[in-house]
Amino acid sequence: MGYKLSLNFGMFCQARFFPILVSVIFAFACSPDASDNSHTFQLVVKDTLSIDFQGEIHAGDFKDNRGIIYNYRSGEYLKFDSAGKVLIRNSIPAEGERGLFYVNALKILDDGKVLAHSIKGEIALLDEELRLQEKLFMPFPNGTMDLKRNVSTIDKWNNELLLFYPGRDNKSPYSLGYYRDNYLLEKLDLNTGESSPYLKLSPESKYQKNLHFEPPTALISCAGNQLYFAFNKEPLIHRYNLVEGGAWEESIPLETANFVQIQGQEIPLGNDGSVLAEGEITGLFGLENGFAVTFFEGLENSPNQQKNRPPGQQLKVFADKTGWSAPVNLPFEILFILNFEGPDLPFYAIVNPIYTGQTNNQIKILKLHLQ
Repeated sequence: MGYKLSLNFGMFCQARFFPILVSVIFAFACSPDASDNSHTFQLVVKDTLSIDFQGEIHAGDFKDNRGIIYNYRSGEYLKFDSAGKVLIRNSIPAEGERGLFYVNALKILDDGKVLAHSIKGEIALLDEELRLQEKLFMPFPNGTMDLKRNVSTIDKWNNELLLFYPGRDNKSPYSLGYYRDNYLLEKLDLNTGESSPYLKLSPESKYQKNLHFEPPTALISCAGNQLYFAFNKEPLIHRYNLVEGGAWEESIPLETANFVQIQGQEIPLGNDGSVLAEGEITGLFGLENGFAVTFFEGLENSPNQQKNRPPGQQLKVFADKTGWSAPVNLPFEILFILNFEGPDLPFYAIVNPIYTGQTNNQIKILKLHLQ
């Protein structure tokens, strides 16, 4: 049974590393069997952008030579171009009819407008000047209230909005078998305002098991008529056919040397101390003929394990005809990737401010390219 929303969205129809980063080529680091991969890439840092911006970045996106970043505490949204020039700044309060609470998902649309999704269940449309144009509320509470920043939980296909928003019918996503027994996403019809459950769990997912797992966050990305779906704590990417009503097509293993996981348990006891850092998929990007992911492999609590710092993020590209590329090591200082639109196009990454040696009034963004 679908829900009818009260609002119709019809109008949709200096860490010291910086001086040596620019123009330096980072050779990829790959696993011993990486020579089996069809494609290998080198990572080139083309530029480092410096932008005046107050505080941390809680969400961002980049598309068609325009980027957007957001800080929850100030409510500031900032649009910049590929050279780092500030184009627009605007602040939106966290409360009130014209406000938005903690936004941790932003999506730039083809027309330049921006979707914003808050942890309170607000879904907003910002105009090209980053002003609040429309806002609706999901018809039931968010079952997770995940404070994770810059999540990939919302996308648009035709005139429908797809989002990861568990908790329908007051069911808890922390209960045993939730993702096996319920739909994964919500689908909003932007003509009628109706919300309905959408997408079933892949038969190959570990969440099919009658075991307790550490609570995951989902990542979704649409490309053409394909929807790519992944849980951040599972090294498996699922492909669905949107034309066929979200029919599951296949699940593709990430193929990493070691993706560290806390195993499912009959009694939910959590980490037994064997895991220092869980493996995590941090980005999922649908492409014309495949997709790309960024991820951490994680860190086990092993006597032979180097414990000076956890491993950095890696990037892998999957092409439908040739399969996985070799993994590319990303600079350790990266906080998260804003976009990835293809291996032949530049992409942008936020630098963790603890490495910049700058005040909290300026951020660094790396302009990257694969060769």
